[in-house]
Amino acid sequence: MMLARLLIIFLVLLCYQCGEDSIGSLSEGVKTKISKKLKQENFQGVVLIAHENEILMRETIYQKRGDQPQHLYRKHSFPLGESSKIFTTYAIKILLLEKSISESAYVSSFLPWFPYPKVRIEDLLRHTSGLPKLLEIDPNFDSPSNQNKVPIQKRLQDAKIPTSFVPGEYWKYTRIDYYILSLLIEKISGKSYADYLKEKIFLPLKMYKTFVDKRDPLPGNSGVYSNPEDLVLWQMEILSPTLLFNKQANSIFEKTVLTDAVAQDQIFFGEGIYVGDYFYWTYGKSKTISNLIYHDRNSKFFICLIDTWGSSKGELSSHKSFITETIFGARNLRIREPVTQNTEISLEEVMKEQNVPAVSIAVYKNFQLSWKKNFGIKNLDTKEKVTERTLFRAGSLSKTTLAFTVAQLMDQGLLDPYENWNHTLKKFRVNLKERKKGEIVNLDSLLSHTSGLTEKGNWDDPVNRGKKHIKEIKDTFADSSSNGLKLYYSPGSKSRYSGGGYAVIQETLSTRFRSPFSQLIDQYVAKPLQWRDSTFQQNLKTPMDFCDGHGTNGEVLEQKSFITPELSSGGLWTTSSEIGNLFLEVAKAYNGQSTILSAESAKYLLSPKMSAANLTVHALVGRGFFLNQTGDSEYFFHGGHTKGHKALAFFNAKKGYGIVILTNSENGSNLIWRILRTVSTQEKWDKFVN
Repeated sequence: MMLARLLIIFLVLLCYQCGEDSIGSLSEGVKTKISKKLKQENFQGVVLIAHENEILMRETIYQKRGDQPQHLYRKHSFPLGESSKIFTTYAIKILLLEKSISESAYVSSFLPWFPYPKVRIEDLLRHTSGLPKLLEIDPNFDSPSNQNKVPIQKRLQDAKIPTSFVPGEYWKYTRIDYYILSLLIEKISGKSYADYLKEKIFLPLKMYKTFVDKRDPLPGNSGVYSNPEDLVLWQMEILSPTLLFNKQANSIFEKTVLTDAVAQDQIFFGEGIYVGDYFYWTYGKSKTISNLIYHDRNSKFFICLIDTWGSSKGELSSHKSFITETIFGARNLRIREPVTQNTEISLEEVMKEQNVPAVSIAVYKNFQLSWKKNFGIKNLDTKEKVTERTLFRAGSLSKTTLAFTVAQLMDQGLLDPYENWNHTLKKFRVNLKERKKGEIVNLDSLLSHTSGLTEKGNWDDPVNRGKKHIKEIKDTFADSSSNGLKLYYSPGSKSRYSGGGYAVIQETLSTRFRSPFSQLIDQYVAKPLQWRDSTFQQNLKTPMDFCDGHGTNGEVLEQKSFITPELSSGGLWTTSSEIGNLFLEVAKAYNGQSTILSAESAKYLLSPKMSAANLTVHALVGRGFFLNQTGDSEYFFHGGHTKGHKALAFFNAKKGYGIVILTNSENGSNLIWRILRTVSTQEKWDKFVN
C-alpha cells in the first residue's frame, strides 16, 4: 500500500516536471479561451505568455497535421529568422560602447571596401541606408538551386547600384543592412559574429539554448536560434538593461525620424524592430517556422508565438491581437447584432466612449455590396440623426476618383503615364530648379507620390479663396509669393505624399480635354458607377443631407472649403457605399469582370512602386491606392482626413471583399480600426497587419 502511494506521488511529481507551465495570474478560463481560439484558427506551435519573468502560459498546440513538432519543446531551439536582428542591434551597441565609437560613424571607416561612403552605422540600424535589396544584386539568392552563391560583398561591389535616396531621408527594407552590421561586429571586435553574441549576450543572460547558426548565409539579419524560455530572459534584459546603459538600450525603441528638405516624419520602426508608443514586436520566418515576438513595455506582458506551418506576419499579428484583447478583457464589438453578454459592447456605446457622433459602414462580399448602415447624429448641437443618404467627407479618398478617371483615359489611349510632363509643370509655376539633368516628372510618378514634387505648406489660406488655377495660388509657407510647388528630390527615389501632385493632374486633364473637373468626374466616375448623392460641391448647406465635422472634445467645426485645384485631393462628399463601389469596380476589373475598366489598367493601379514609409512601413504605394502585403493576400486601401472627418476604404482585389468606414470626428481613427478588425475577423478575411 505504501509502495503504491509512493508510486502515485512519484508519477505526480514526474508529470509536474514534464508538464508545461500553468502558473501565473492568468485564470484557467483565460488560458482555455486563448488555447481554444488558436486551435480554431489552425495555429500549430507554441504560445508563451509571460509577465516580467513569470511564465503565465506555455502550451504546445498540435493539430495532428504533419509530424509532431518535437523541436518546439523546451530542450529544442527554433530559428528566429529576421527576429534575430534585435540581437545584432544589441551587440553592435555593446561593441560601440566598448570602443567609444558613435553610431553616426561612417561604415566605410571600418570596412574600406564598402562602396557607399555616405552611409552611417545608424542608417543600417534603422533601414535608412538606401542600399539595394538583396534580390537587386542577386536575383537568385533565395532559390534552392542556387548552391554556389557569390559572396554578398563581391555582389555589392560589382553591382555598382547607387543608394535609392540620400541616406537618412527615407526607409527601405533590405536584408543587406543587418548583414553589413554583422561584418562590422567581426571587423571591430576581431571575433566571429557568433562568438561575439555568445560571449556578450547569451552567456551573461544565461540564455543557454540560444546560439547563432554559423551556416546561415545572412548573419546579422537572421541565423539566431532560441527557445521561448530564453526569450523571456531576453525581454527581462530589455526591461532592465544590464549589458547597456538605459540611454543606449532605450534608443532601440525610439521611432525612426525621416528628415529631408520638406519635413520630419516619425515612422513606427526602431532599430531592427517595429515599434509603437509603448510596445515593440518582431516577425521572422525560417525553414517553414515563423514567429512573432511582442513585448508591451508598459504592462510588461510578453507574448511569443512560434508556428510550425510558417504563418504570415498578418496571421500571427491577428493571433497576438486576440491574446492581448483577451488578457485585458476587451469586450467584443457588436455592430448590428444585439448585445447579449457582458463580454460584448454595442457600436453605439463605443461611439459614445470615443466621442464619435456618426459613422457610416459599407461591407462588401463576393464582389458585391453585402450590407450598409449609418449610425449616430450629424451634429452634436442639433442632435439630428443621420439617414441612409447622409454625406460624409472623404478627405484623401477623393484621390481615388482621379486615379479611376486616369485609368479609363489610359484604356482609351488618350494618356501615356510615362510621358514627360516637365513642360506642363513649368506652365503651372512649379519650381524645377533642383532637377538634375535627365530627370523627368510624369503622370505615373504623380499618381504614385514619387515625383519629387510636393508643397512646402498648404493652400488653406484666405488669400486663395475663389482661386481656380494652380498658377494663381499662393503658399504662405513658401520662400516667395509662389504656389509652393517644388521638385524637392529626384523623381522615383522615394515617396512623399503630395496633394499638389494631384492638383497638377487634375488641372492638366481639365486643360487637355477642355472639360471642368466636375464634368470629367461625372463622365468617368459618377455616371458609370451610378452615383446619386456624392458630390465635389463645397460649402454645403441645408436642406442637403450631410454631416458636420467634430473636434476631439465634440465641438462642431467650421466646414472646410476646398478651392478648385484641391478638389481631387480632398474635396469629395460621399457615402460609404458610393465610394465603396469605386473600390469594388477596381477589384472587379483586376479580375477581368468590369465593363468600365480593363484588367490591365486595374493591375497598373494596384502594382507596387515602393515603400510608403513616411505614411506606414507596412504599406507600399501604388497608383492612386496603397497596398498592404503583410499576409497571404494583398489588400488595396486609402485613408481620408479632412478636419473633423476620418475615413478608410480597405479591399481585397482577388477575393472581392472589403469595407468602407466614414466618421465625422477627429477621434475617428481608433473606432475605424476597431470596426475593421471586428468585421475582418467575423468575415474570416485573410489576415493583415494594421
